[in-house]
Amino acid sequence: MLPEWLETLLSTHFFLACGAHPASPRTSATSSALILDCPSPSPPFCYYCHSHRHQSHRVIQIRRSSYNNVVRVTEVEDVLDISGVQTYVINSAKVLFLNEHPQPRGAGTVVGEAAASPYNC
Repeated sequence: MLPEWLETLLSTHFFLACGAHPASPRTSATSSALILDCPSPSPPFCYYCHSHRHQSHRVIQIRRSSYNNVVRVTEVEDVLDISGVQTYVINSAKVLFLNEHPQPRGAGTVVGEAAASPYNC
């Protein structure tokens, strides 16, 4: 059975301005966190919402990597079985991409003379 917050985590648009803190600095007042402990899925919230209203809750912080949303493995490994999920190391932290990780153009394909080389995988 999947936790209620998982669908919210995968379908939410993060890094939008926080409605509760419109006058706060942009980087701190963007919705980039999600609560795990509330009974029903909660909307994403910003740093200020967390420090004022949700200090005692377990929270997953969403981070950005090359325009993609990621979460640290250490924040989800206790609440989800991620044993079959591809992880990446970014800035010395293991992370999971929330949606499919885009592959560079041409990844895995070799064209022309190089295709015949035994040194290309």
